[in-house]
Amino acid sequence: MTVNQEDTNTSISGSGIGKSNVVLDFLGCSYRATVRLFKGLPSRFVNYIKRKIREYRNRPKRTDISRVYVVVGYTTKKRVDEKFNAERRMMIIRRGLLVLIFLLILFIAVDRFTGLVNYGELSQIFGIESWDEVMENDPFADKTTESTGFIVTDVTETTT
Repeated sequence: MTVNQEDTNTSISGSGIGKSNVVLDFLGCSYRATVRLFKGLPSRFVNYIKRKIREYRNRPKRTDISRVYVVVGYTTKKRVDEKFNAERRMMIIRRGLLVLIFLLILFIAVDRFTGLVNYGELSQIFGIESWDEVMENDPFADKTTESTGFIVTDVTETTT
């Protein structure tokens, strides 16, 4: 296979020209896109403002803070009410599940922590054998009156 001298010359000498053409083409394309962008900005801005004004005018009048549904197309008021009630039920279910998950996590945490606590060791650490000791040494109790403690009555049944 032979290569023409003409082809090699154009490829070698054209490589530098080709790179500069690519750069010039890129810059020209960027310039044209930028000019088109800036020329289109005023009309796009005006169209945006007009669209927002039309949307504002076409909104239904609200008398309360509830969500307002606009019936569009082939839907009916019954269908809109069903959708509203379905959304409401889903919110109630989500809240209920969130509360249930929180309670389960709380229950599991309490179960884990109470299983780790050895109450015999805690009573030795603090030097408390019973609640009666805690109540008789109460520093905030009024000394002039007798403190009321737990009243335990012994109930015995007599049979006749």
